[in-house]
Amino acid sequence: MAKVLNYLKYLGIFIIIMLIISFLISLLNLTGLSFKKAGVILIAISFFVISLKASLKTQEKGYLLGLKLSLMFVIFLILLNLIFFKSSFNIARIIYYVILIASSVLGGAIGKNIGLKKK
Repeated sequence: MAKVLNYLKYLGIFIIIMLIISFLISLLNLTGLSFKKAGVILIAISFFVISLKASLKTQEKGYLLGLKLSLMFVIFLILLNLIFFKSSFNIARIIYYVILIASSVLGGAIGKNIGLKKK
């Protein structure tokens, strides 16, 4: 039960970060410039940072924790897209999700190695 609550805590952090990023990108779009790529980069960085932070405190392998978290986040994003935007899958969206998963796995692996060096 503690692991589920821990994962839900990171999902909550992810949702808060997504809302902040969405708000900032919306404000920047009011200038007339397109910042779609900046949003993708910021979300990938948030996947990386959340997995890095989570893997610092865990006993399991960092890349597995990063994979678990990223799959949870990606499933959440897919459900949001299907429910609210009714968007279909295409190759660009699949590549986007693969980039997010890779970013999270990398963050988990690096975080675990940093945690091991501190001990």
